Amino acid sequence: MIVIELKDEMKWEYFKQGMLQKISYNLGIATLSRGIIGGLSLVVVGILTRFLGPEGFGQYSAIFAYLFIFTATADLGLYTFMVREISRTSEPTEERKIASKIFTLRLLAVVSIIILADLLIFAFPYPLKVKLGVLIASLFSIGASLVQVLTGIFQKYLRIYLVSFSDILARLVQLGSLVILIKFETGLLWFVAVVVFSEAVHFGLIYGFSRRMVKVKPMIDFAYFHHALKAALPIAVSLVLVLIYFKLDTVMLSVMKPARDVGIYSAAYKVLEAVIFLPAIYIGLVMPFLSRFAVKSRVEFAKTFRRAFNVITIFALYFSVYIFLMSDWIVKAIGGGAFLEASPVLKILSFAIFLIFFGNLGGNAIIALNLQKKAMWIYLTGAVINVGLNFLLIPKYTYFAAASTTVITEIFITITMFWLIRRSIKIAVSKTLFAKTILVGAIIVALMYPLTNNFVKASMVSFLYFPLLLALGVFTRADLREILSLKKSPGLSEEIES
Repeated sequence: MIVIELKDEMKWEYFKQGMLQKISYNLGIATLSRGIIGGLSLVVVGILTRFLGPEGFGQYSAIFAYLFIFTATADLGLYTFMVREISRTSEPTEERKIASKIFTLRLLAVVSIIILADLLIFAFPYPLKVKLGVLIASLFSIGASLVQVLTGIFQKYLRIYLVSFSDILARLVQLGSLVILIKFETGLLWFVAVVVFSEAVHFGLIYGFSRRMVKVKPMIDFAYFHHALKAALPIAVSLVLVLIYFKLDTVMLSVMKPARDVGIYSAAYKVLEAVIFLPAIYIGLVMPFLSRFAVKSRVEFAKTFRRAFNVITIFALYFSVYIFLMSDWIVKAIGGGAFLEASPVLKILSFAIFLIFFGNLGGNAIIALNLQKKAMWIYLTGAVINVGLNFLLIPKYTYFAAASTTVITEIFITITMFWLIRRSIKIAVSKTLFAKTILVGAIIVALMYPLTNNFVKASMVSFLYFPLLLALGVFTRADLREILSLKKSPGLSEEIES
């Protein structure tokens, strides 16, 4: 009996090490690709802002923000539900059925909801070209929604590099198409059509690659649809509320203020969107671990959560500090002099970026622990706070109100999510590591903020941040290897487990 238990334990350790190494590899590839995609995205935004101007870019942003609300509703929690369900089965036939049925359900849902969105847009006080833009961009929304649910397959098999390749190629297609369009001096609707075309390429690649792992195909099963919707409902409500308040401020701004204000706010918000994909990638790779450990071993769940929390703390503050200090340069690089008003907006949003890193971890941990029903009320309250404050403050404070409301909402949701997790599983994260990291960020801001040379500021932030963390004992050189290889070491590992 003892021999059997020892063998099982050894197999479990080998499994964990293998999975950790795969996570490390995929995280490295995904981070590199996200850097490339982020750079390409900012180039695309730079082209759009310069060619369309604040008003035209505001209309462009309003089109996709409006559709995002409906696409978020069509999520129905199916992406996260599928990741959890296929992570818990090792039977290929069962996995194929689950993935195919969930893919079909998502297709039916998103097509139905987007048709509704297209009908409702004519009730909004937008110019005709914005309404026509929504009709064209509807095809993008359908493709993007299907891509998202298929990404769960790559997540389980830790083949995110295929998603990264598809993302980069689609973004290059968009960039190349924009360059061609500019030569012909076309208008807003053509720029929207380019997004649709690039997303068609994106979907084709993702669907083709996914079939190498799971042969997904349309499959109707109304009994399973009912089961999936019922099981995913708490996830759906929570995610929909999060995604709605994530974009609803832009929609409210577009209805209550001129398109120019939307353009200024969207220029700053694009930077936030480019950065917050990083924690989503990391936590997405950790999510199958969290889902498995939530069922198999709460001790391992706690260790994985604490390790992820510490890694996120270090990188969340780095990006927030960098963006706060470099907001003038970033905005000018993206949109030119016409968008300089977006700089203080980006400074405010840099605080939201810090919080969103942790919110990503907390949200996935809640799903893994099956606490969605309790978390649903957190997200609902957050959405009410967000909408209420935007409604009251946007008329007077315009995009500053939208940015500040985003920060306030993220503070509330992040704190309450971690309270719920701690109450459920008694996880104690390292307060010492968190405090030391905040101290390092404060020191760098105090030293760098008075400087006017952007090159010096950008260089010094990068050169000072990690050495200061090392000097204060936040991590050791061995811990750097742990972050890269996810292998156990002293230092940070001891801090994690203390």
